Amino acid sequence: MRKIRSMVISVATVLLIAFMISMFMPGLTCKVNAAEDVIEVDTEAELKAALGSTASKGKTIKVKDDISIYSSVTICTSLTLDLNNNEICFYDDYYLIINTKDESDTVTISAGDLGEGFIGGNTEGSLIRLNKGKLVIESGYIANYNDNGSCLDPSKNIMMLSGYLMSVNSLNRDIIVPLGLMISYNDGKYETISVIQGGFFVCAKSVTTDNCDDILGNGVFSYDLWTKTLYIHGDYDYGGKNIISSYVNDLTVNVSERSVLDGYFYFYDTTTITGNNKLILNSNDSRLITAPSLTIKDVSLELNGKYGIYMNGDSQTYGDCCLMIDNSEVTINSIYGAITFLEDTDLKFEGCEITEPDEWITKTGGIYESDGSAYVSTLKICPPDYYEPSEYSWSSDLKKCTATRVHKYDSTLNETETVGTTFVVKKAATETEKGTTTYTAKFENKAFETQTKDVQDIPVKQPDPSTPGPSTPGTSTPAPSTPAPSNTSTGGGFEEFVERLYTVALNRASEPEGKAFWCEHVGNGDLNGAQCANEFLLSKEFNDRGLDDKQFLEVLYKTFFNRDAADDPDGFNFWMNSLKTQGRDVVVDCFINSEEWCNVCASYGVKSGATRAKATIASTNATEFAKRLYTECLGREAEEGGLKFWSLGLTNLELTGKQAAHEFFFSKEFNDHNFDNKELITRMYKTFMGRDPEDEGMNFWLNEMKNGMTKEQVFEEFVKSPEFTQICKDYAIDRD
Repeated sequence: MRKIRSMVISVATVLLIAFMISMFMPGLTCKVNAAEDVIEVDTEAELKAALGSTASKGKTIKVKDDISIYSSVTICTSLTLDLNNNEICFYDDYYLIINTKDESDTVTISAGDLGEGFIGGNTEGSLIRLNKGKLVIESGYIANYNDNGSCLDPSKNIMMLSGYLMSVNSLNRDIIVPLGLMISYNDGKYETISVIQGGFFVCAKSVTTDNCDDILGNGVFSYDLWTKTLYIHGDYDYGGKNIISSYVNDLTVNVSERSVLDGYFYFYDTTTITGNNKLILNSNDSRLITAPSLTIKDVSLELNGKYGIYMNGDSQTYGDCCLMIDNSEVTINSIYGAITFLEDTDLKFEGCEITEPDEWITKTGGIYESDGSAYVSTLKICPPDYYEPSEYSWSSDLKKCTATRVHKYDSTLNETETVGTTFVVKKAATETEKGTTTYTAKFENKAFETQTKDVQDIPVKQPDPSTPGPSTPGTSTPAPSTPAPSNTSTGGGFEEFVERLYTVALNRASEPEGKAFWCEHVGNGDLNGAQCANEFLLSKEFNDRGLDDKQFLEVLYKTFFNRDAADDPDGFNFWMNSLKTQGRDVVVDCFINSEEWCNVCASYGVKSGATRAKATIASTNATEFAKRLYTECLGREAEEGGLKFWSLGLTNLELTGKQAAHEFFFSKEFNDHNFDNKELITRMYKTFMGRDPEDEGMNFWLNEMKNGMTKEQVFEEFVKSPEFTQICKDYAIDRD
């Protein structure tokens, strides 16, 4: 900056110059050519006339030489003041006033190609005073040398794109601030005053009034200067380098459409990312988003790189340093740390929560794995309603169920899962009414809820025959009066299932009477697949085949796995060894309880069930599990009849751990105690977690219930706990 001319001049000199101007240049104040786009001025009178005329609207006032000003100057319309690397100096207590006709009129000040244009003065007030309109300072120097003065009158309508502000306070200290940050120094400390825009670069290109509508010229980035909003309109590959470098206070980044960017963001001040759309950032050069304080709101954000989000603010410099994730879906796939931050950073969630990993902790430095040994590198944060409600569809034979959910903003995140169903007899058929089967579909995706469907599909039970049916297949004394169930005439799967047992296990075709007997009881739900298989393999006819271990095992493969043993040499050797060490009964139990056997049964529409051996083992565990419900939930010993009822239901897989616990906690006996919330929570801790509640946990649940969480909702949360999952495993009980 060039040396400022002397700020001292006598009053007589001022009056003399003013008199000479009025005497010898009377027409100078009207020297404005409305037809010109650029008006050149080099005297005080020409400058005042050009700035004060409405005919200058939309024009550029270009300063041709240094100009000394001895009175205040008013700008009354939208225009550009191009200092052209020259100086405008206000002497004594004069200043520049912006008082346009309309509030939306904009005055722009630029320095020139060298950026050395200068406006200076010595006024006790503000050197530039904005009464009405908007002021944009694109470049240049502005300085007030009065101890009691300031450079600019603080206003929400002042914007700096680049340049320097310099003022001197009572301590006579110069403050020079680049990059458009407007700062004053008072009482020994710095204070930021009315900043709308500071230094701002997109892909290393400075944002200006000339390029803000399309910053890079490719339609991807645009910027609203007055609302401080950067809009992202699509994909752009910047080679993984720094896409946004922003000194803007309270910048908003709006994702206006689904966008994939190869690069990273660096914010030097408070920023919000929003937009009801999907933004994907990819880069291995740096942390993908760095900011002192950041809000991610109403947006879907995916970050892929070495690092994720780094919060570098400290409270001493920035005050409230916070990472706020509000109603947003954030997915971070990093190597060294998904979210890291300085000690002063607060981490807050509104309307969303961390869903992956299941367990994590926060401590100084970031989000860590649950044991605190390393940063969480893969992180997923979801709001509860970022997807449309899930929809479920069943196959016509009810053997499969498909779940689908649609993402609100990104179709690539739509999810679907198809699973096979299981089924149990909910209500047995009678001689006058069909029985009901409950079909259940359980999904791996935690977002999908278990589905059940009750269908009245078990045929009416036929009257008992006068002569009992055969106790084993193939007996020579079948009950001729035993009619086949009505569905055997049309197939329905039962006939094929029974015929297969005859063919594979007994190595012969069925006889009509025996087949009718088994079809009836399988169709009525009186017998499941496991029970039928046991009866065939324990029959005298099967034993009379005199099979050695190899032949016996080959039959098991065909019966229960529906494949040849020769195709599984390793498995075959394993089971041959098991036959020698554990015996045939144990091996048969393993085959009958296999997943493959369940699939075979399901393909015929037959309930698979469990073997007697498994039922005996499960009964012991189920009894202990039921006893535990009595003592932990109801606080008393079990009565014999009740214990037998619950144990049998758990043993026969008619009840899950969750279902049994629900019956206890919502029973009349439990409700009659009228336990308060504290006692309810205590009993849930003991039942589902096997321990007494800690103070922090108790206070949390009591507060949740105080704020409206129901007993049913609390129950659901405890059931999903890892502790209850392990308890069910320990007792060989299905959790749900």
